[in-house]
Amino acid sequence: MKDETTYGLSPNQLARLLAIGLESSDSQDNSPPSGRFAGVLQDMLHSKLSLDPAMTDAFPTVLNRSCDELLPTAGRTTSDLLLDSKTDLGVIKTLKDYYKALVRRGGPEAKQAAATVIYYAAIASALVFHAHKITQHSHEKLQKAYAELEQKPWVLPELKDLFRRAKAACHQRKGRT
Repeated sequence: MKDETTYGLSPNQLARLLAIGLESSDSQDNSPPSGRFAGVLQDMLHSKLSLDPAMTDAFPTVLNRSCDELLPTAGRTTSDLLLDSKTDLGVIKTLKDYYKALVRRGGPEAKQAAATVIYYAAIASALVFHAHKITQHSHEKLQKAYAELEQKPWVLPELKDLFRRAKAACHQRKGRT
């Protein structure tokens, strides 16, 4: 007598069917917002600078920057570039502009939140490593933004450290814009 509940499928076929079901349920994002935000932020930070003109989202294509200017950074991750004191200020400005454009473009909340964090991280990188302000925001406004970003549980510790350092730099420079 056949078991009617399995529709005659062998144990291997049932296992494959169940595995497919698990994969599709994993792909639905039911994680809490902070988990989604952290995942998107990590993906963005681990993305590498590409100089491939075929990629429409490549930094130089979007921002019309010279590939020669960005060539030394090709293949490095966004995180590496933001946290390296030797990263050229022009590259940091490019990152800031790129992520500002992503925020303005709209899209899913997690993507916008992550892009906002990286936008402020680029400004922080310029302040901390080059003592240069690359935004029209006042030092006071930046200081408040960094304090808020430090409190986000999904922001990575290395970025929180950068924000702390930038907050201190803003405090020192307040009034000297």
